[in-house]
Amino acid sequence: MGRGRRGSKRGNFKNHGSRNSSSRGRGNFKNKRKFNRDGDRKKDAESDNKRQKLQPEKESEPLVEESSSSSESEEEVKPYTQLLSMFKSGNRAQQVLTSDEEESEDVGSEDKSEEADSRSEGDSVSESGDEGMDEDDIEDEDDEEEDDEEEERDLLGVQEADEVEEDHEELDEEEHEDETEEEPSGDEEEMGSSTDPYHLHYEREMSESLLETLTSPKPYQTQELNWKALGRMVIHLPAKVDRKMEKPKPVLLGETTEKYVIPGTLPILKTGIPLVDYGVKSQLCTNLDKRPLSDSSTQTAEELLSPLQHEIFSLANEYRDIYYPEMNHLNSDEIRTVYCLHSLNHVMKSRDKVLLHNAKLKKYKENGQSTDDVEFRDQGLVRPRVLIIAPLRNSAVKIVEKLASLLLPVKGQIINKDRFYKEFGEEKDEEDKKDNKKSYKPEDYEAVFTGNTDDSFRIGISVAKRTLKLYAGFYKADILIASPLGARTLLADDFDFLCSIEVLVIDQTDILYMQNWDHVLHIFQHLHLQPREQHDTDLGRVRLWALNGYSAHYRQNLIFSSVALPEAAALFSRRGTNFAGKVRVENVVLPSATTVCRVLVQLPQAFHRFPTPTAAQSADDRFHFFTKKILPQYRDLLMSNTLIYIPSYYDYVRLRNHLHKEEYNFGQACEYTPDGKLAQVRNRFFLGKKRLLLYTERLHFYRRLTMKGIHHVVFYQLPTFPNFYPELCNLLQDAFQNPKYRGDGSQTCTVLYSTYDAQRLAAIVGSQRAAEMLTSDRPVHLFVSGGS
Repeated sequence: MGRGRRGSKRGNFKNHGSRNSSSRGRGNFKNKRKFNRDGDRKKDAESDNKRQKLQPEKESEPLVEESSSSSESEEEVKPYTQLLSMFKSGNRAQQVLTSDEEESEDVGSEDKSEEADSRSEGDSVSESGDEGMDEDDIEDEDDEEEDDEEEERDLLGVQEADEVEEDHEELDEEEHEDETEEEPSGDEEEMGSSTDPYHLHYEREMSESLLETLTSPKPYQTQELNWKALGRMVIHLPAKVDRKMEKPKPVLLGETTEKYVIPGTLPILKTGIPLVDYGVKSQLCTNLDKRPLSDSSTQTAEELLSPLQHEIFSLANEYRDIYYPEMNHLNSDEIRTVYCLHSLNHVMKSRDKVLLHNAKLKKYKENGQSTDDVEFRDQGLVRPRVLIIAPLRNSAVKIVEKLASLLLPVKGQIINKDRFYKEFGEEKDEEDKKDNKKSYKPEDYEAVFTGNTDDSFRIGISVAKRTLKLYAGFYKADILIASPLGARTLLADDFDFLCSIEVLVIDQTDILYMQNWDHVLHIFQHLHLQPREQHDTDLGRVRLWALNGYSAHYRQNLIFSSVALPEAAALFSRRGTNFAGKVRVENVVLPSATTVCRVLVQLPQAFHRFPTPTAAQSADDRFHFFTKKILPQYRDLLMSNTLIYIPSYYDYVRLRNHLHKEEYNFGQACEYTPDGKLAQVRNRFFLGKKRLLLYTERLHFYRRLTMKGIHHVVFYQLPTFPNFYPELCNLLQDAFQNPKYRGDGSQTCTVLYSTYDAQRLAAIVGSQRAAEMLTSDRPVHLFVSGGS
């Protein structure tokens, strides 16, 4: 018999078994795990011995029978065309998981009864059959080795072939060790599932009453809660579910279930409990605790995490949706640590669950037990479970480094590390710019735009016990990190990798809003769609709620932003239907935290409120109010050198066309203006040759230009980032003025706002003062900052 096949160890839970005709007939289910090479050689030797004992004449008969069964299995595994018939047909899916060793024994027992009939004919048939199988084995081996070499060249690139061989062998040994060593007893598994948030969230089905509640127009009821670090939280819990006794009804695919998921309740902050008791893997706790000679198993969550991290992790660990709009460059690393810890913990638990069930199936086969009645539901429709959306490549570098520090021990390995830093690391041009930098930028700007600022990327990461493999194929990866632009360019051709996302993290949402918010919405529209291909998925191992199309109700959304965005809040409320509940942080802006207090120039600031009935009509009402009430005042010669700050590019184009039509003397500076023309416009505006200058928010966000010569500033709409307001107002000081305007004290600031700008207004003037301005009978409010 030919040598055992060397399957590719790509971490996608493949189990090819030995190479006989029966296993080839069922080869459509490609996600069965293959064990180590020693086990394959032992099986080959045992099967050879059995062939010698049996009469070769009768080996030809089972071959004919298996050919018919293979044709049936080929029809069964067509994706989503005959799922219902396949799951109704009893043990068809389970037959794929039976061992080849048992099949050979069954064949031998059937053949012994007819052993004495025609030996000479059987000898000729068996010899020809053996020769044919040996040739097939050699051809399949060559094909697989060529496929492995091609994948290694594509994925690993710079590594040598010998190093790749060693890496795969180490991964194989680790997976096999996990299968044999991490197999708890059934009692331990039941005890863990009764308290572990992962099991409570993903290992149970959803009742019909809860499903009706989540799909209703008003699925949630709100309550408020206050914690020390997070502050005021608005808790969204599923509306009261009818808990009347109802008989379990059969779901679309599969049998009835006795245990249903529990709808979310008010969160309780636990204190004095070791982090391991939260359900966190001990390996992650050990790597999280960097102190020498410390016992991570007894360290409480408060000792290992900061107060902010502890509260966010307590919510995330219960798989609640979180919207936190108070992220900044000072606490960004703390928040990144929390969601990386939660994502790794989720992936490792999912992986251990699959390995445990694979080990149990192997044990059943070795003991000769039937697996017809055994059903393990532990997978999704595809392998990727976690999606992290980040704006820039430097953000991806920080995320990967955080994942590596939490997962890998001292002897851990990062595959494709050099290639990753070559493509995602800081470019040489950026290093030269640092040395030649003349102007200094704010701290928040340096924190965002230091490093590689490319906004088009995507990378897959597969997780093992002591290995983090970068550049894994999207259907062989556990964690996907992508920018909205990088993901959208791929979604045009393939979106199946998004159909089983269980944890979705959106990091630095405010930067994504500055890029293109439509890309983020496009990703949400392609989540949990029916896949077009099977992607080597064993449908007998897929959870029933995933097959029934309820994955959106199990997905957890974690959204982090530095500012409160209405668009992000709408995405959080409309696109998230998590039965565990949702938490939105809404803190009051105190007067001491307002940005209007940072204006150092003695400057009168007039806030004009214009009426508008709806948010959709506010853009038109703002334009008409500005062109009829505000803009005519700036035709006067005394109102020259006026900068008009416009957050929306659509408003910028509309106002530019209006100024062209009315023949105003103005310049324009937007994110698409070439550098040469931008320098020319800035110079003419400083000299007074351009009386008006249209200035977009995205240009200021990406460049943070020091605009000189501003004598009057008009905010067409309040800035998205509240710190932009004092930055622009402070440019009116004498140091940046044209010499003819220095010291005259005639600078002014004009702001337009409506009731739908409440969040932006509160961030600038404070929540209490904003409420007074929005409800006051007076449409104009005047602030005077600075003083002599």
